[in-house]
Amino acid sequence: MYQHESYVYLDEAVANALYPDLKNKNLRNIGLERLGEIIDTMVIDNYGSLNILLKQENDFSLMRIEDGFSTIFFNLKGQLREEVESLVEHQGLYFKEIY
Repeated sequence: MYQHESYVYLDEAVANALYPDLKNKNLRNIGLERLGEIIDTMVIDNYGSLNILLKQENDFSLMRIEDGFSTIFFNLKGQLREEVESLVEHQGLYFKEIY
């Protein structure tokens, strides 16, 4: 997230219910500890999602951390895709491509 230009936003439902003060605010600079707390709450409570827009050159990719343990990427390509695949494999997880 800090290696590329990025923008981090909560889904409106999450912001309204749990974090109204963070609605429509870019959370990129709130600190990793605070962002981790928000993600933990979402995963543990199985509630809502967090959207991270990653910019690489003139393209945007979307990383969506959803309720439960789902993380979905959209429009992931080039060096950014290689970095994500490496991180996923390093964590002992798998990268599944859906068309």
